[in-house]
Amino acid sequence: MRFWEDMQSKWGFSDGDAVPDGVEVYREIYIRAVNQLAEQLNSSVRVVAYDRVGVHNWCLIVMHPLSDLRARGIETFTTHTDIDAETAEADEAMEDAIRQAYELDLDSFAEVTVTLSDDFDSFVTELRPIKEGDPLVVEVNGEAQHFYPGGRIRLLQDVTAFDRSVLPAESEYVIAWIEHRAGLLGITREAGEDPIAFAPATAAIVLDIPAEVGTESEDCAAIPPYHLRDMDDETLDDFGQFYTLPEALEAMKRGQCVRDSRSAHQWLWQQRLSCEPDEEGL
Repeated sequence: MRFWEDMQSKWGFSDGDAVPDGVEVYREIYIRAVNQLAEQLNSSVRVVAYDRVGVHNWCLIVMHPLSDLRARGIETFTTHTDIDAETAEADEAMEDAIRQAYELDLDSFAEVTVTLSDDFDSFVTELRPIKEGDPLVVEVNGEAQHFYPGGRIRLLQDVTAFDRSVLPAESEYVIAWIEHRAGLLGITREAGEDPIAFAPATAAIVLDIPAEVGTESEDCAAIPPYHLRDMDDETLDDFGQFYTLPEALEAMKRGQCVRDSRSAHQWLWQQRLSCEPDEEGL
């Protein structure tokens, strides 16, 4: 009875964090066998299934006087039983019944059936190996974000740091490392420092990627971030907002209207293309 002791306390199964699948089957086997032996040994108590509510281990076996169970018409002990009566301690006969039950190979009566999940076919079709240097690609707010170690991100929601402090939304950090399978980012305040938090990739957007990644890109895709620039090729980041591609296109339209009306300001849209770097390598 490998799970018997775990079923005796709310602290069992690692405080409820490791309750095995099919545990109810094992509990039924234990209860039926122990109570059968207890009856033959003339015990005055019986073991009963009890599903505890709340945190901690829920799968318990408790003990009640047989007289209380009969008085309440309880005949089946293997399903959850919540009665208004005090629990009992094992008498000598019940202790003997439990001891003898331990000597039996009761766990062998639990049959396990293993089947293939319906989701596996689609999972394995999309499965690809992770290569060194691959970005973590996640869709955030309808746009694909390419996260690279060394890149910068902006949080979209609060994240709890290792020291339990809160890293607020809209704050910016450097990616120290990425965990592809879990979709996590190890983030730090500045490059070269120790990570201060794990952040879900879905809770961030890319502000910048390492320069060496941009110059080595082979797909000629636009590399974020996109910036508005003035006629002197100065970025307008100090205006406090980065623009998505649709927003930038709209800004270009408005800029055209301003130019046509002979305004003193003109706006140029520049997106950094990896296949056409300028003299500064942007």
